Amino acid sequence: MRIAVASLSFGILLSAPPAAQPAADDPAKPNILLILADDLGYGDVGCYNPDAKVPTPYLDRLARQGLRLTDAHSPSTVCTPSRYGILTGRMAFRTGFRGVFAGTEGPCLIEEKRLTLPQMLRDHGYATACVGKWHVGMTFLDRDGKPVRERGLNGVRQVDFSKPIPDGPTARGFDFFFGTACCPGTDFLYAFVDGDRVPVPPAGLLDKTRLPKHPYAHDNRDGWVAPGYDLEELDTVFLEKSRAFLESHVRTSPGKPFFLYHATAAVHLPSFAGRAFRGKSGAGPVV
Repeated sequence: MRIAVASLSFGILLSAPPAAQPAADDPAKPNILLILADDLGYGDVGCYNPDAKVPTPYLDRLARQGLRLTDAHSPSTVCTPSRYGILTGRMAFRTGFRGVFAGTEGPCLIEEKRLTLPQMLRDHGYATACVGKWHVGMTFLDRDGKPVRERGLNGVRQVDFSKPIPDGPTARGFDFFFGTACCPGTDFLYAFVDGDRVPVPPAGLLDKTRLPKHPYAHDNRDGWVAPGYDLEELDTVFLEKSRAFLESHVRTSPGKPFFLYHATAAVHLPSFAGRAFRGKSGAGPVV
């Protein structure tokens, strides 16, 4: 199996998934898995810190078997410009945008005709998928088909969720997308986007009294939440979607290379451990 492996200090991993996958027909086109984890500290991963509090055996194995790039940094210290730089190869200051997107803000920072990493790979025969946190802007439309440009709760109220999103990931080089417009765990809009639609629209305000209480549970915005949107299981949902994409790809296109961009909710605040991981590390109430 041909794999490309690299580990960057700011939390990006380029690799094949731990489970064996059939190789692409062309050995010059390896399968690519790009994992982006916001706020992952250099010492949070075992391969860089033997005293790391949370075990990371799979990441450690990737680092051990592959190549580590340690003289690097993310394009920015915050979400939106980092993603823009990764997906386009450009410095984010060239957009003229400052800060990060929230709620229903848009439009997409990546212009329609700008070449993106997934589009480049798709042009070379790759199947492309994005799962998780998008956060470079997308346009939500109101009942009249006009773009919603407000970022707060009022912006979410204006959206007609029956209308497609014209400039999301599937319009910027990805064949498949499942994730969120902005921060999955702290936003004015708590709902999943599937392709270019929101299949389950928000139905009411988030009840924060039902969430765990600990020092890392803050930073929740008062947002509109969709039924079934569980802030404690976001990364579990993203993992299941990525695995489903890989399994489907292996069945339907075993000889075609894939590019999977998996952007996690963790380690960005608020930190809510999934039920399968609570108390596993002894590092505190989060994990």
